[in-house]
Amino acid sequence: MRTLLVNDSVQTWVSALTGAAIVGLVGVLPLFIVPNEQSKKDKPYLEILLSVAVGSQLADVFLHLLPEAFSHPHASSTYIGLWTLIGLFLFFIIEQIFSQDNYQYFNYKSQKLTQRKIKTTGYLNLLANFIDNLTHGAAIGGSFAVSPLIGMTTLVGIIIHEIPHEIGDFAILLQSGFDRWQATKAQFITGLGGLIGASIALFYSNLLHSTLWVLPFTSGAFLYVALVKTVPDLLKENDLMHSFRQLIGVCGGHFIIYLIVLYVE
Repeated sequence: MRTLLVNDSVQTWVSALTGAAIVGLVGVLPLFIVPNEQSKKDKPYLEILLSVAVGSQLADVFLHLLPEAFSHPHASSTYIGLWTLIGLFLFFIIEQIFSQDNYQYFNYKSQKLTQRKIKTTGYLNLLANFIDNLTHGAAIGGSFAVSPLIGMTTLVGIIIHEIPHEIGDFAILLQSGFDRWQATKAQFITGLGGLIGASIALFYSNLLHSTLWVLPFTSGAFLYVALVKTVPDLLKENDLMHSFRQLIGVCGGHFIIYLIVLYVE
């Protein structure tokens, strides 16, 4: 009997960590999906993807993260609102401290040390994405702790949810000054948050209410990145064609997350 319990425990850990690792690898997909427009002056695909990122992040906050937080048995509207504001203002403070950063790298083609200016938006988005992956990993770990079937259904739902989300994050990193390989490596590193979240959930599966703050905090972070950092970049282009592309992208981001929440979760 004891051997059976140990085997079940090992299988649960292996399944949860494997699932969290698969979700983390979704962050690498945009390298093969997003067109390379770095050498072009006009970047219509990047503009559309940034708009999709804004729409999907806002929809993620209001259709997924906050409703999930409010549905928790220990939820308090004041508590959730407070942590949303904390997430928003903490990211504001971080940006004021680190307004912008310069990154140096060696260009092997020109044999010169090149300096690239990277906006804080990229780092803020990576931090928000890491925390978001932490919550997804916790959901995967907690689900596999209940049963393999619930774990698999949760894993599939999160993967479908993450694909458009990671594409939007990739676009934000490119807009912030990352090149494609830097953005891919950064996405991969933030994916490790899923493994950490799954491990924490498996260790403390009976203390899930203690992590309730994570959902509204992540909501505040996404609101700041989307509305304060990404939308102003889109508004710099104000001709009719750019505005139309942006509107289509934002509405598309909303619609994708809405369908996922409606039919998958």
